[in-house]
Amino acid sequence: MKDKERCIQRARELACEYQGTLVGCAHCSFSAVMDALREEGIELVSPEIQNEMFKSVIGLTGGCGNMHIGTCGAVFGASYAISLATGIGREEQEKDGKWQRWISYYNVKDGIGDKFIDEFNSIICRDILLSRFGMSFDSQYPGRNKELFNLAEKVGCRNPQDCVISKAAAYAVERIWDLVKNPEDQSWVWKKHEPTADVTL
Repeated sequence: MKDKERCIQRARELACEYQGTLVGCAHCSFSAVMDALREEGIELVSPEIQNEMFKSVIGLTGGCGNMHIGTCGAVFGASYAISLATGIGREEQEKDGKWQRWISYYNVKDGIGDKFIDEFNSIICRDILLSRFGMSFDSQYPGRNKELFNLAEKVGCRNPQDCVISKAAAYAVERIWDLVKNPEDQSWVWKKHEPTADVTL
């Protein structure tokens, strides 16, 4: 198995494993991406910084705050990692008329957003739950998390190939691998969006 494919599969496995130990889609997809890449020698940040970042992504689980009405937490966590790997920092953003942000937008949309739209017709947590289970959940009510986990077990999504969190982690690793190992000039992305007139947004 080639290194890239091995890393993608490892991200799938870790995401599924972490869902059982860390419990939660955003921080599990983020952690699976970062840890799978590190095993292959790609360290986007140190483990200490990753732990600090973990703190900022954990609350995005379950459609933000586990309310299931926002973007899927698995998409959030994976997008967080893709954006980090894209590397458009504050300094870059303040140059070139603030248009370099489009490179991060593009990598997140193309790397994971479009894939979720293709498979689930949405990136919204509740829509994905409906697509996977035929029902959605509000985890703010006692017992609903257990009900969701039991249903996930019944429909067979507790495996690395079918788990939504695993899919998100795999998509992110695929994009990040190419960003790191096969870098291409992506200035065309922001130049395509750069206005001809002086517009500040």
